[in-house]
Amino acid sequence: MLRHWRRSREERDSAERLYAAVVDAARRPEFYEGLGVPDTVEGRFELLALHFYPVIHRLMYRPDGDPELARRLSEAFVRDMDAVHREMGIGDISVPKRLKKLYGVFAGRISAYRDGLRQGGEALADVLDRTIFFGRSDRQAAARLAAYLAEAVAGLEDADLAEWRAGAVRYPGPPAEAMEANR
Repeated sequence: MLRHWRRSREERDSAERLYAAVVDAARRPEFYEGLGVPDTVEGRFELLALHFYPVIHRLMYRPDGDPELARRLSEAFVRDMDAVHREMGIGDISVPKRLKKLYGVFAGRISAYRDGLRQGGEALADVLDRTIFFGRSDRQAAARLAAYLAEAVAGLEDADLAEWRAGAVRYPGPPAEAMEANR
């Protein structure tokens, strides 16, 4: 029984490290300063969802994936969102309702990214323009971010899950235009 508890704790710790790596990637200033992603609660949530997608995709849809790690990663996301809402002063009674709605939005983003990548062409850029840029029609930035997401999905497809459990996820660098604007 103690062994089961210890293994469960190790799996949770792995998911927490992986989640921290996803959050770190989503917080890179180049996305906000260079591409114009709104540096708001909503904008940060959208970039978190965008960076979450390639990891979940790898864990859930590859034959050598790890659906259990994906589940624990999702639990880490929910715990973090719970803490964020409470820090923002949202009352205990409202937090579960808001989290349910937020998780539904998050699941919708994951589905939209999957569909956009499958359709190819402008479809993913359309999704990103609508969700991350809130429809303000920054087509160039949305197209750059779409290319970044496609590159991240392809680049993480064969990633070493042992490295992920240690908290090392190798996302591609932000789009070159974002890097130049940040200089």
